[in-house]
Amino acid sequence: MEISIVGITRILNPTSIDLGEYVINPYKGCEFSCLYCYARYNKSVQKDKRPWGTYVDVRINSPQLLEKELFIRKPKKVLLGSITECFQPVEKEYQVTKRILEILNLGKIHYSILTRSPIIAEYLDLLKEGFCDSIYFTVNNYNEKLKKLLEPKSPSFEERKQAILALSKSGINVIPYFSPLLPFVSDIKEAFRDFKEFKEIDFEGLNFNLGNIRKITEIIGSVYPELKPKYNKLPDDPVFYNKTWKTIKDEIELHAKQYRIRYDIYLHGLKDYFSNKYSK
Repeated sequence: MEISIVGITRILNPTSIDLGEYVINPYKGCEFSCLYCYARYNKSVQKDKRPWGTYVDVRINSPQLLEKELFIRKPKKVLLGSITECFQPVEKEYQVTKRILEILNLGKIHYSILTRSPIIAEYLDLLKEGFCDSIYFTVNNYNEKLKKLLEPKSPSFEERKQAILALSKSGINVIPYFSPLLPFVSDIKEAFRDFKEFKEIDFEGLNFNLGNIRKITEIIGSVYPELKPKYNKLPDDPVFYNKTWKTIKDEIELHAKQYRIRYDIYLHGLKDYFSNKYSK
């Protein structure tokens, strides 16, 4: 893993994700290197010749910039982690995100966080100061063999589950975010059963518009050979594609009613892109 210390000229950037007026990404790149990550296709990432998952740029002056930009822009709410993981392993050494949370709390700026890292639970005292509105915590439940192929460097699903439970028990508004939902693979009933005490669980379907979707479907087919014909058909047959996701949506609705849990599901139409809509 190539770790570089870099300086940047701006830390608050406008975002189309409706969880904040601006987004903060204290790192560029991600150690987890998930194959299905949409950040791989971000414009700035695409311009970088280094393969995704092999590097992390530590934006070391982010806290100093944030202090200046908050004074100028005066946002009411920001989002952390749209195209990077704010709590990836390198954070333990450089603690850029920790300092950012301290500054946001001091400035009484509300924020939401996108993460899949249990490291966030180590910052519980900062999160409990009252300005963390929500944490969308990505988790899943497909088998270990498939996980090692799709996201070998990411934290285990069990570690993530325990972090989600710990945050919730401490009064943090954390939403288990099952992503990506894999048709015919992801266990939706288990998702609701694991978090039956939660008020909300959200889901996002696998994006079949990703540039490497054929590689992803080949990997799924290698683990589940019986599903290979279906995964070959999904990106090429809109009728089958839409019917498959309709069945999944119906199943989610069924279990949500059974457990009396709110839910949202974010799906990608063929030749379409994610709407970046989280809030209700």
